[in-house]
Amino acid sequence: MHICFANMPIEYYSPISGGAISTIMMSTARELLRRGHRVSILTMVNNDEVYQVGEVIPVDAKRRDDLHFLQRRLSSLRQRLGRWDYPYFEYYLRSVKRHLAGFSPAPDVVVLFNDLVSSAHVRSVLPRAKIMVWLQNEWRTRFDMARTIASTDVFLTCSEYIRQWTARTHGIPLTRIIDVPSGVDTTQFTPRDNYLDEVETLKVLFLGRIDPNKGPDITADAVATLRAEGLPVTLTVAGGLWFYGHGNEMSDPFFRELKSKMEAAGAGYLGHLPRARVPEVVRQHDVVCVLSRSNEPFGLVALEAMAGGCAVISSNRGGLPEACGGAAALVDPDDLPATVSALRRFATDPGFLRAAKMKAVNRAAAASWTGPAETIEAAALGEACSPAGALAPASI
Repeated sequence: MHICFANMPIEYYSPISGGAISTIMMSTARELLRRGHRVSILTMVNNDEVYQVGEVIPVDAKRRDDLHFLQRRLSSLRQRLGRWDYPYFEYYLRSVKRHLAGFSPAPDVVVLFNDLVSSAHVRSVLPRAKIMVWLQNEWRTRFDMARTIASTDVFLTCSEYIRQWTARTHGIPLTRIIDVPSGVDTTQFTPRDNYLDEVETLKVLFLGRIDPNKGPDITADAVATLRAEGLPVTLTVAGGLWFYGHGNEMSDPFFRELKSKMEAAGAGYLGHLPRARVPEVVRQHDVVCVLSRSNEPFGLVALEAMAGGCAVISSNRGGLPEACGGAAALVDPDDLPATVSALRRFATDPGFLRAAKMKAVNRAAAASWTGPAETIEAAALGEACSPAGALAPASI
């Protein structure tokens, strides 16, 4: 089959400047290629390296600075009339349709990421293709959902939490939505050789976007509390300001607040990490905190931390409990004493820490990228998700 992924018009398919969605796209594409399919990637590009997985085709999406004043005003009017969800969307959509129409042979499957608008337009140029919409977030839209539902063969979601939210919010029958949890690359994310040895100092890591929703300040406060008790705990914070550009952290009010908390916790700050550095940074630590205040859709970082041999303390919200699969300490992110208590046990009970790390590695070993690839193959053959979550034939 020829399978074409269309990246979001705000994300780069890059190990430098791409986010979780590009990681998911690249990992699924690699598995599909391994299974003998042709995979094309329509994506925005910048000056950064792109993933060398699939046939990468740049799309002509525009940013604000690419357009003069009149073009921006006209685009804003088109956005309101078209009920589009992204700014300057017509440039992206025009480019995607042109590339899709130009393929020979035409794609058998088109997968749209976090896009509830384009399926109706893709259908107009590829009437025979299977069109899938893969939602990685609680994705709202101003578009006419009746058109989207009519033109989409199957909806995919990153977790059962997002599946239920999507059905409830948009009125899509659950039989039209398949839960497709992410996997983890256990050839890249591996524990250090001595990860089960008793540690003198507990090394804690926050890895993620510097954003109050991600809760890096909760981790910093918890580590500072334990250090004040005299416990040997260190903290590393890794992450940048998404969409703001890296190196400008001090311009962000939340980062300035976080910086003072990191100083109180004696934390080291690594800034934004390219994907190539992430596995090594993870394996140098013992505990990773994923304390999202918002309803995290899934939480790929939790799986990657587990594969790297770390115990995980996770928020009990959204799709994170699903991602963790019973192998993490779940806490309410608004309950700092609960977070401190969980971290304290890891710092004071070597046997408990060792068992948690073993449990985490076993959980990660069960999460592969084979599942998403198999789901896309099955859906392309006209199968959808039954209410119980198993694949069953359905008329779409």
